[in-house]
Amino acid sequence: MMPFGAEYADVWKTLKATAEEGSWLCQRADDIWEDSVLVNDIVGLIARSKVVICDLSGRNANVFYETGIVHTLGREVVLITQSDSDVPFDLRHHRYIRYLNNSEGLAALKRGLMGRLQTLIAR
Repeated sequence: MMPFGAEYADVWKTLKATAEEGSWLCQRADDIWEDSVLVNDIVGLIARSKVVICDLSGRNANVFYETGIVHTLGREVVLITQSDSDVPFDLRHHRYIRYLNNSEGLAALKRGLMGRLQTLIAR
């Protein structure tokens, strides 16, 4: 789950590359069209997932809503953000990976995600 927009294109590429390296499938709602109602596709995607990565950067209301769905369905969640201030009070007790949206920051994000995903998927 992440905001859509050109400023997140490299972040999305990093998430996809991390998943491919681990031989995992990584999808966003814009990768599928199973239902005419977008939120139904999102819920279905979450329901089929073992782990969901949620990028809280920019305090996007849709991402917060979808993060709530992830928690409600009991899926593992990995929170990421570009800024600590984008993590709301109700999610501050969860660990998250902070990253910078540049080549060094995205390389660090990839390393951090790989370690976390390996741990969660091995469960």
